[in-house]
Amino acid sequence: LEALLHPQLRAPRVELCVLDDHHAAHDLALFGDDVRLFTFQKVDDPYFDMITISAMVAFSLEIVAQTFGKVGYKYGFFFWLDILSTVTLVLDVTFIAERTFGDDISSAERSGNKSGSSGGGGNLIRLVRLIRLIKVYKKGNYQEKKQEQAPGMDWEEDDEDGMENESAVSKKLSEMTTRRVIMLVLMIMLALPFFQTNMYLFKLQTAAEFGINNLYRTWRDGIDMYRPFESEARRDTYLASKEREIYVEDFYSFVYYHNPLCKEDEIPASAIQSPLSSFGKIFWIGTASEAPPHTGTGGNLTDFFLPRFFGLAAYDLNERWRGDSWAYYQCNMSSDPRAIFDIPWNETHQCISDHYRGVSILFHQESNLDCPENLRYQERTVMYPTVINQTEWEELYPMFVFDRRSGSQMEAGLGIGQTLFICALLGVGAMTFSNDANKYVLTPIERMIANVEKIRNNPLAAMSIGDQETQKREMHLKGQLSRRSEHTSAEDIKAARQSVQSQSWLRTKKKAIEEWVENFRKRRKETGAGQPEPMETVVLEKTIIKIGSLLALGFGEAGAKIIAQNMRGGDNAVLNAIVPGRHVQAVFGVCNVRHFTDATEVLQDQVMIFVNRVAGIVHSTINEFFGSPNHNVGDAFLLAWRLSGLRPEKQTKLADMSVMALAKLVAQINKSPLLAEYRSHPKLAKRLPNYRVRLGLSLHSGWAIEGAIGSEFKIDASYLSPNINTATRLEQSTKYYGVPVVIADTVHNLLSDLVAAECRQIDRVTIKDEAGVFKIFTLDLDDMAVEVSKVSTLTSAKEKSRHRLEVRRKKAERWSDEYIMAELFERDPDIAKLREKYTMEFFARFSMAYLNYEAGEWHVARKILEETRHLLVTEDGPSAAHMRFIERHRGQAPSTWPGH
Repeated sequence: LEALLHPQLRAPRVELCVLDDHHAAHDLALFGDDVRLFTFQKVDDPYFDMITISAMVAFSLEIVAQTFGKVGYKYGFFFWLDILSTVTLVLDVTFIAERTFGDDISSAERSGNKSGSSGGGGNLIRLVRLIRLIKVYKKGNYQEKKQEQAPGMDWEEDDEDGMENESAVSKKLSEMTTRRVIMLVLMIMLALPFFQTNMYLFKLQTAAEFGINNLYRTWRDGIDMYRPFESEARRDTYLASKEREIYVEDFYSFVYYHNPLCKEDEIPASAIQSPLSSFGKIFWIGTASEAPPHTGTGGNLTDFFLPRFFGLAAYDLNERWRGDSWAYYQCNMSSDPRAIFDIPWNETHQCISDHYRGVSILFHQESNLDCPENLRYQERTVMYPTVINQTEWEELYPMFVFDRRSGSQMEAGLGIGQTLFICALLGVGAMTFSNDANKYVLTPIERMIANVEKIRNNPLAAMSIGDQETQKREMHLKGQLSRRSEHTSAEDIKAARQSVQSQSWLRTKKKAIEEWVENFRKRRKETGAGQPEPMETVVLEKTIIKIGSLLALGFGEAGAKIIAQNMRGGDNAVLNAIVPGRHVQAVFGVCNVRHFTDATEVLQDQVMIFVNRVAGIVHSTINEFFGSPNHNVGDAFLLAWRLSGLRPEKQTKLADMSVMALAKLVAQINKSPLLAEYRSHPKLAKRLPNYRVRLGLSLHSGWAIEGAIGSEFKIDASYLSPNINTATRLEQSTKYYGVPVVIADTVHNLLSDLVAAECRQIDRVTIKDEAGVFKIFTLDLDDMAVEVSKVSTLTSAKEKSRHRLEVRRKKAERWSDEYIMAELFERDPDIAKLREKYTMEFFARFSMAYLNYEAGEWHVARKILEETRHLLVTEDGPSAAHMRFIERHRGQAPSTWPGH
C-alpha cells in the first residue's frame, strides 16, 4: 500500500499491509482470528489469547511512543483510529468473545435461537483493525555508509542523512485522501445492512428450524395426550401408539437429513444433494428444564424424548432412511444407529455446567465431542423449538446443536480473502483519488525538492542534473520514434514510393509541395501552433535546474558552501552571502595567457570572444582532471585541486591529475581550430610575428582560506593565501626559464613515482615573502609538435550534453584506485606527441650539467649546458637560463654560492 499510495517512494520494497516495525503483530491483528478458526482446534485457543494480548501491548506502546515522538499525532485522526483498532483486539481474546458474541451455551442466561456467528459486527471490527495499516509512516533511517567521493562531491561534511524525504504537500494531501477513503469505506460498511431486508424482518425459516418445531410438537402432543409418566399402563399405551411411531419416524428422518456422519465417497453419482451440501449437521441433542420434570410410576418425562423403540417394531434404519433412490441422499449413520440413541436418559452425558443432558452423535468418532461446549461458538449453531409455551418450557425444553466447523473454516478463509480485498480496495481507492494530483502536482514538486536537495548537498551537481534531464528527454524521443517506425514496414515504404512514382502529376508538383510543407512547418514552429502547452510545474522544474546551473557556474567550488548554507534554511527568504571561510589544503595552479596586452589592444571589442575561447578550453580541460577553475583576472586564471578530506593515496592521484591537466591543456590550446585562427590574424601577425596562443602554467601546493569576498552588494567566491601569490610568482618564472610549465617541490613531493620521474628539476630558488628554498621542476612539452584539429567544436546543446556525460564517465574511470595516471604519457596521443622530442640522452646530460651547476662547478656545467642548449631541435629554455646566469657572473661561482 505504501507503494500504491506514494509512487515516489517505490524503491526498494513493497509489503502488503505491513507499514511499521510490528510486522507480525499487524498480520496477527488482521488474520490471526481467521487463521485460528481455519487451522487450529479449540484447545489451542489459550496460546492465541496470549499472542493477542502481547500484540495489544505492542500496539499500546506504539501509540504512546508516537504520541510523544511524532508531531501532530496526538489527538489526531490516526490517534483515535489506532486506539479504536487496538481496543477491538480485545474481542479476539476468546473468553471475552464467547461472552460478547457467544450463544446460549456461552451464556446460560440467554434464551431463544442464537447463531454462533458474529455477523456484520465482526466484519466491521476487522475493517477497523485493517484501516490502521493504511497509515503511511516513514520507517527507519536508511543510513548509507559514507564513501570517499571525488573532489567537488565531499565538501559538505555536515550533511544530513541522504534519504529523499516526502514533501509536506504530499504528506498532507495523501493523509487527507486516505482519511476520505477510510470514511467512505466505513460509511459503506455501516450503511449496507440498512438496505437489507434482514434488518426489518426475519429471514426465511430454515429446514432445521421447521423440523425442530415439527418434531417437538409431535412429541409434545403425544405426551400431553397419553401422559405416559403417570402410570405404567399409560406408558405402555403411549409407546405402542401411532403418535409415538410417528415421532420416532420424524426423529430419525430429521437426524438423517442432517447426518453428521455422511462421507463423500459413499454418495452415489445419481444423488443431487446430500447432508454435505449444508454446513449445519446435527451432532448433539439434549434437554433441560426450569423445574424438576414430571415423574411418576410411568417414569421421568425426559425418558420419552429419545427415539427408543420400546414396544414398536424395529427395522434397519440405514436402509430405511439413507435414500438410495432419492435425489437427496442421506447416507448411513453408522453400522448400528439405534445404539446412538437407545440409551437410558440417566446414562447420557451431562453438559453445560451439568444443566443439560444429551447425546452426541459424533462421540464414537471424536471422543472429545461429548458436549457442545467443546466446540467454539463459531463452530456450532444452537436451536430451540419456538412453538412452545411458557409452561411447556418450564417443564422441559430440548436443545439441538449443529456442527458447523466446515462452515466456520470456509468463513475464516473467506474472511482472509475479504481482508485482502478491502486492503486492496482501500489502497487502490486512495491511489485512484490521488493519482492525478501525484502525476501533475506532487511528483513534479518532489522532483523539484529532490533537485534542490541535490544542489544543497552538492551545488556543483547542478550541471549534471541538467545533463541527466537532457539525456532522459532524448531517450524518450528515441522511444517515440522507434514505436512509430514499428508501425511502418519496409514493404509499406516500398509500396508508397512505387505509388508516388507512378503518378506523374505528383512528380511535377513534388518540389512545390515540399516547399509548401517546409514553410508550413516553419510557421508552426515560429508561432508555436500544434505544440502542447507546457505544464507550469514542468516550466518551474526546468527553471530550478537552470538557476542551479547558473549558481554552479557563477560561484564554482569555492562558493559551494555559500549556496548550500543559504539553501538550507527553507523558512525564510533572507540572503546571507557573507559566510565564514574555511581552511583547506589544495594544489593551486596559475594559467597566464602570453602577450595578452598586445592581443587586447589589437582585438579591441573582439577580445571578449578571444578570452572566452581560451577560458572554455582551460575550464573544460581542468574540470576533466578534477580541478576547479576559480576567478579570472584579465590574462590569468586561478585553478585549484582541493586535497582536504582525502586520504594520502587520493591526494597523490589528484596531484598527478594536476600535472596531467596542464599537459593536456597545452595540447588543447594548440589543437583548437578556433584559437588557430588568430595565427593568421593580420593585425596580430604584424605586431607579433609567428604569433600563436601560448600559456604560462605553474603548480604549487599549500593552505588557503576558501570563502566569499565582497559585501552584500557583490561577492566573489575565491581563495586567500600567500601560497596563491607564490604560485603566481612561479608562473612568472616560466618566461625566465623558457618553459610552459613550472612545478614547485610542494607538488612534486605529492606526485606518484611514475609521474614524478617525468618531471625535470631545473633549479632551486628563493621566492619573495616565502621562507626556505624551493626546488622547481618542469614538465617538458613541445607546443609546436601538435597539429590543429580538424574536428569542429561542439555547438548544439545536445552535443555539449553528450560530451559532458562522456567526461563524467572518464572522470569516474580515472578516480578509481586501479587507474594509473602515468599511463596517459603513452596512452594519450597528444601528450605523447608533446614529449616526443625529449630523449633520455638529453635528460641525462642536463642532469649532469645541473648537478655541477648546483655544486659550483660552473666551468664543467657551462660546457655541458652549451650542448644541452642546442641538443634538441629548438633551444632548451632552462639550459639557456643557467648559461645567462653563469655568464652574468663571468663563469665563476661566488665563494658563498649556496647552490641556488
